[in-house]
Amino acid sequence: MSSLSSTLNRRLVGTVPVVVSGTVAVLVGIRLHAHHLPWSLLLACTLAVFGSVADTLTRVVEGWSTTTHRCTVPGCGFTVQLAHTTPAENRRWQETAAAHPGHTPR
Repeated sequence: MSSLSSTLNRRLVGTVPVVVSGTVAVLVGIRLHAHHLPWSLLLACTLAVFGSVADTLTRVVEGWSTTTHRCTVPGCGFTVQLAHTTPAENRRWQETAAAHPGHTPR
């Protein structure tokens, strides 16, 4: 049951940015259409708005659902970013980040 709910959550999270950005792009397109722009310019502006909003929302959603583990040694820039992991896998990567063999300066 948990696997089904996590799959549905991922699909919903992937769908929401597309629906929201599509709605915003259509609303911007309607407002621009009132200014009698040529269709090619109207299409270019609408697609640009769609792409920008979709990219921004996707990054926000990914950042919200991502866990970051960092090396505990001061000055080391080693990080691990995980999304949609089990608690056991999350713990394993946390231990890996804390005990990795090479330390890279920031």
